Amino acid sequence: MARKSLLDWVKALVLAGALVVGTNAVSAQYQYCVEHGDLVAHLSEKFQERQFAFGLIGHMAIMEVFVAETGTWTIIVTDIAGRSCIVAAGEHWENVVIPTDQDA
Repeated sequence: MARKSLLDWVKALVLAGALVVGTNAVSAQYQYCVEHGDLVAHLSEKFQERQFAFGLIGHMAIMEVFVAETGTWTIIVTDIAGRSCIVAAGEHWENVVIPTDQDA
């Protein structure tokens, strides 16, 4: 239920942004795109999610994972123009600790 409100919020911003700015390559690939700062602020305020991990996607984008202590999580991709798109979200995040003497 909480995730539905997040997607509704992002859909509204995307619709407003699409009317003003148009689309770019990332927003054409993913439906729910907004400015990075707006999305990060919303994840923090609404779900208490904080950045947990990130990784580069070539030279064109960065993937970030946001996680809350309650177990909700969101994965976003941000392009070089600063537009962030939700690519997945869910609940029951669990960290896996790999012992240092074992291979992954």
